[in-house]
This record gives sequence, structure tokens and C-alpha cells, in this order.
Amino acid sequence: MIQCCNLKYSEIRNKDVIDSKGEKIGVVSDGIFSVTGSRLDLKYIILGGGRIEELLEAIGARPDIDPVCSVSDIDSISDKVYLKIDSDSLCKTIDKEVLAKTDIKFSKLAKRKVVDTDGFKLGHAIDLWFDTASHLWLVVGGGIFDTFLKKIHAAPDMDLLVPQDFIEGLGKDSLKLNRSKFQLESTCESCYEKLKRELTGEEPGKDARYTQIKFGAGGAGLSRGFA
Repeated sequence: MIQCCNLKYSEIRNKDVIDSKGEKIGVVSDGIFSVTGSRLDLKYIILGGGRIEELLEAIGARPDIDPVCSVSDIDSISDKVYLKIDSDSLCKTIDKEVLAKTDIKFSKLAKRKVVDTDGFKLGHAIDLWFDTASHLWLVVGGGIFDTFLKKIHAAPDMDLLVPQDFIEGLGKDSLKLNRSKFQLESTCESCYEKLKRELTGEEPGKDARYTQIKFGAGGAGLSRGFA
């Protein structure tokens, strides 16, 4: 089992994928997540080819038969993604056993709006973050959060993180949280003020290296993570 260490999903995308024979077999183009209640688990990474191949698939000039790799077949992730298996052992996205009814690609997840417990639109899941304890967090952007960051004068690169425990469920067009926007804003602002005090030396800071604003304690996350 490989463990997560402060890694964003966006940092996995576009990495070269090397099989057990040492050959480059593609790049990470997407991810498939299983959905069980409010829990999201990374199940497969989807391998894409060059730009021309992707363009042909996008316009329907060739079938989308991109290979997929199970997370359990990943040996390590550093500058590249290294697999335990060779390219001949990979499944394809068109294979029946790959995509279950409850599975979702990240590219489709990112298109769903994130709404609070009252149905108020907060933004979109622009990324996912796997923390040092292998817990999954949503990185939410757009909507009220961009406005809120400007209101509290936060740095432009400040990430807004929502722990997996705050997810109530995944609908057809939305990802619903079990907190209201007022609860999220209140917690976010208090965390940001604490971080500012640490950076200015007003109180001892345990570790001010990370710029993310956390909304709460993360719950159970990925069953597997990355190194």
C-alpha cells in the first residue's frame, strides 16, 4: 500500500506513466472515483496519449479506449507514476468491470456545483487534496468563496479546503455538503486569523508552511494514497 503525503490530484495529472518494463505508456489524464454514501475513493487513473490522440477522441473520430490503472497497481509516484504491471495488463475505459454505476470521473465531478445544506451554491470542486494522513479534502473555488477571500483580504493562492466528513452526498448535478455557508465562512475566517497571527509572530506557530485554509478536522479519506 502506498501512502499519501500532502498531494493534490492536480499534481498527479499529466505525469508520465511508466510500466514495469520501464516504458512510457501514457500520461495521467483523469481519475475514476468510487462513491459510497459521502465517501470518495480513488479507484483508477486514466491514461491518455498525445494531444492529437485526445483531439481525435474529443471530436469522435476514434473511440475512447484509454487504458486505466488500478490504484493497487501503482508502485510509486514521484516525478513520474511507476506501475507494478506492464501495459498489456491494463484494462480499458470501455471494459464493463471498470466503471460501476456509482463511479465518477473527476472531470465530471468538477462540473457539479458544490452546495451547502440549504442548497446554496458555494462554487465547484476545482481540485482534491490528500493530506498527510491519507484523508481526502475538496478544494472549492469560484462562487461565494472567491468573494469571501477578497473580503478577508486573503492571499490569491489561498486554498479553501472542505473535509470529506462535510460531504452529505453526490447528486446528478451537485455535490451537497452537510454544513451551511455561514458555518463554513465562520470556521474559515477564524482559521485564517489564526494563520495570520502565526505568520506575524503574535503567537507560536506549529507549522505555517501550508497556505490552505481548513474548514474542520478531516475524516476517513482514501483507502490508498500516494508517496
